[in-house]
Amino acid sequence: MIVVANAAHAIAAPPRTLPGWPLYDKYCLACHGSGGDGRGPAAPYTWGRPRAFVRGEYAWRSTPIGQPPTDDDLRTTIRFGARGTSMPGFDGVLAAAELERVIEVVKALEPSAFARAGQPVALAPAQHQDPARGAKLWTQLGCDRCHGEHGTGDGPSTKALAEKPYDFTSGPLRRPRATDDADARRAAAAQSIATGMAGTAMPGYAGSVSDADLWALADHVIGFGGRADRADRSSLDPDAILADRSTKLAIGTWPGADADEASVFGAAIKPQGAPLASLAPAEASLRSRQCGRCHAKQVREWQPSLHAAAASPGFAGQSAHGTDSSSCGRCHTPLAEQQAGDDAELRAEGVTCASCHVREWVRRGPPRIASSLLPAPGYPLVELSLYERADFCMPCHQLPPRTAVAGRPLLNTYKEWLEGPYMRRGVQCQSCHMPNREHQWLGIHDRETFRQGIRLEARATRKAGVVTVVAELANIGAGHYLPTTPTPAVWLRIELVDAHGKPIDGAKAELRIGRDIYSDRDGWHERADTRIPPGETRTMARAWTAGTTGDAAAARVTVEVHPDAYYERVYADRLAEPVAAELRVQYEHAQARAKGSHYLAEQRDVPIR
Repeated sequence: MIVVANAAHAIAAPPRTLPGWPLYDKYCLACHGSGGDGRGPAAPYTWGRPRAFVRGEYAWRSTPIGQPPTDDDLRTTIRFGARGTSMPGFDGVLAAAELERVIEVVKALEPSAFARAGQPVALAPAQHQDPARGAKLWTQLGCDRCHGEHGTGDGPSTKALAEKPYDFTSGPLRRPRATDDADARRAAAAQSIATGMAGTAMPGYAGSVSDADLWALADHVIGFGGRADRADRSSLDPDAILADRSTKLAIGTWPGADADEASVFGAAIKPQGAPLASLAPAEASLRSRQCGRCHAKQVREWQPSLHAAAASPGFAGQSAHGTDSSSCGRCHTPLAEQQAGDDAELRAEGVTCASCHVREWVRRGPPRIASSLLPAPGYPLVELSLYERADFCMPCHQLPPRTAVAGRPLLNTYKEWLEGPYMRRGVQCQSCHMPNREHQWLGIHDRETFRQGIRLEARATRKAGVVTVVAELANIGAGHYLPTTPTPAVWLRIELVDAHGKPIDGAKAELRIGRDIYSDRDGWHERADTRIPPGETRTMARAWTAGTTGDAAAARVTVEVHPDAYYERVYADRLAEPVAAELRVQYEHAQARAKGSHYLAEQRDVPIR
């Protein structure tokens, strides 16, 4: 049955002029793109291709193919997301009025698609379950030609399809819905069969098949049993990994399509060229000490940062040892003037001010200039919202899909954030690492920053002479895995101590928390990944028998952090080889700095009860 909706009208206002654009920029642009073409910077890392709004094709509608979705359809998708994909739900995050503003922007990206209102398909009330009838219809209507006899998405027609059909056995139905109980899944399947999936080969069967048969088909579909979402949301779609191995997204570049934003990190940074005539001599410099004349606060914060130390002795040593300096240098010394090597002082500044803010002698930065900055009337400025989005950090904190080891790139921080709970709340990288626009970028090398991201709980009990200790370390403050890169190692240790605090021999255990990787002539390999996803907990439990625990009065629980553990091994291996004296000095310096970064994050003695 077709229900006629109220007529819609085309939205003529440009999307960027609408009140909801800042919300779209914050929550939607990363995947769907600044132009709504589905080519946002996050697109290479998503499960499921982001919707291209400019095509006017929407898979999840209550209307027939060829008609636009209703506002309720859009509202449902934004509120509840799509299971099994990277599309999160924003229910409880966006207020009702904000939700309407986002819908207005989405429609404005292709207003002609909404020039006429769609006519929702209303199915008759659900009938009694009839999966046997559904199984017969499955072959009679040719569903198995695409989805396969057993619903695995491998039917004989799939080779001719641009998009692989659903595998109903291994994942959830993607259609957005508030709950995932049996009735909700059944209704979702029936509606998709009735209305079809625009932009794919899936037709709609409403009007050609009775409502009773549509419900029976839905029974057969949900009978395939696919319910589980992706267990590891940080892994990449295997198709994305294969695609990038052919296209080779450049390391240290920004994959978005917006030309203004791509001018910052869309490719390797070109030489600045001749300074603009409007620049004073102090402004016509790429060195930080000249930037500090007007940006004193920012430069003071930058000077002790890891960005300022990116061209460290370890980096210099590995570059001289044959490491691919072009790909590493793209992030460690990104300016063309640093790559040329003519200015040793500038090269030593690592990720310096101009690395992020100067292109062709034009400043680029976030909107709403900070009051701490002196005005520079002769120095042109381009304001970009990119500087306040996590995408800005992506080029150097996310390696391309082709570098995946065990399904995840070695640097996967952006993907972890994208799939975690912080993205849907609008919490960007800058929210934690650049609060109030500070230029320190504190992370795991800073003890207090690390401590703010964890919660340690422990308990120790004695029963029948056996002492059992349980320690739980939770990631409560990091928007990515803890730790996010393979470089650090976090050690969670338990040992029994006597009444005087003296350790008891034979009563000690430890758990390494981190991503343990190594490389050989065959490539990169992963030994283990024990990192803690956002909001989750890693538990360590140990028990000691009476023969060991006689004098035990407490359990000492320790969290110790080695921020550069991986490189400690690398430097040790290099120093074990015959190397030139100058190179040996670089590695010894780097090794000393790495070992000197160790710290004790927490330690507590828990009484045995």
